Amino acid sequence: MCQLAVSPWFRLLSPRHDRKFNQQVERWFGTTLLVVTRIWAPTTLVLTGDRDLVDKEGGSSSSTATANSDELRAWFAPALEHGCMVISNHQTYFDWIIIWIMSYFVRCHGFMKIILKAELKHVPVFGWGMQLLDFIFLQRKWTEDQKTLSSHMQRIVHHDDPAWLLIFPEGTVICKKRTAISNAYADKMGLQRPAHTLLPRSSGSRVCLSQLRPRIEYVYDLTIGYEGLKSGDIPEDEYGLVSMYGKRIYPREIHIHVKRYPVAEIPDDEEGFSKWMHSVYVEKDKRMEKFYELGRFPHDASEDSAIPADRPVMQLTRPAKPDNLVGEMLWVWVQFAAILIPARYVFGAAVSVLAAALSALW
Repeated sequence: MCQLAVSPWFRLLSPRHDRKFNQQVERWFGTTLLVVTRIWAPTTLVLTGDRDLVDKEGGSSSSTATANSDELRAWFAPALEHGCMVISNHQTYFDWIIIWIMSYFVRCHGFMKIILKAELKHVPVFGWGMQLLDFIFLQRKWTEDQKTLSSHMQRIVHHDDPAWLLIFPEGTVICKKRTAISNAYADKMGLQRPAHTLLPRSSGSRVCLSQLRPRIEYVYDLTIGYEGLKSGDIPEDEYGLVSMYGKRIYPREIHIHVKRYPVAEIPDDEEGFSKWMHSVYVEKDKRMEKFYELGRFPHDASEDSAIPADRPVMQLTRPAKPDNLVGEMLWVWVQFAAILIPARYVFGAAVSVLAAALSALW
């Protein structure tokens, strides 16, 4: 309602102010998602991160495994300034919500750009809102989608906002049907079958990154694991949105491992990028294997030989809740009222004038 009251006028008068307004709308929605999650599915985020997330930015290089919770902003420091591309495995349809919640903790929840299938564009209310937020809708027809991605990336580069582009390279959540398709393709191409992910699709991600290279410094790679699941489970069957918000069946902890890749070190050619993306998912699949073995992501070399002995991963735990639940929601509603109450009178007066004019003509 706030978008429909304001955006049409801003888009005509000042596209820049319309963009800033919709970033605020996105913050409202992100905060609302967090509040709803806190009430109906009060989970906790358990984050682990590679040590070079902060070491290369002048952060702590201590060999201790635990990082202070305030350091989460340091993990994403370059993304706060320049934006980033975020890639993640796709376990359930709750993934994008938990990533949006994570962005709230570093105060970037107004800059999310999410890629969605085109059918969602026409969902009443939510679809209209996502269009105004300039989310990216794909037809799954490469000739059309390539143009769509390029035009959106050009807007991101042109604007001075630290946009977070969220991509799930697997294309969809894990299920028996998609796993069978992924395995058949792996067999055809002579690739090893992934056990806990699907084979990634690299074409769309490469087009996006190619356009974003002048703007962003890093690609952030997230690996998400849900507490209580075991190898072979279908996460969406256990922790779907209906189960979590409708039946209150939710994981007490959601684990996220954060890894960062410098854009300058990622190949830009099609073959090189495809190999890079495949290697990222091979590593991700091994990390998920460890997750199912330990019930969490490994902390040090004693749990995973791939972790350097002198550089245990950083650890951080944050309940998925606002800093001040009541205060933040009250402030959101104050802002709603400040827009909707005047809009009611303005639109009411406009309707009255229009009705009077039509009556006179009749």
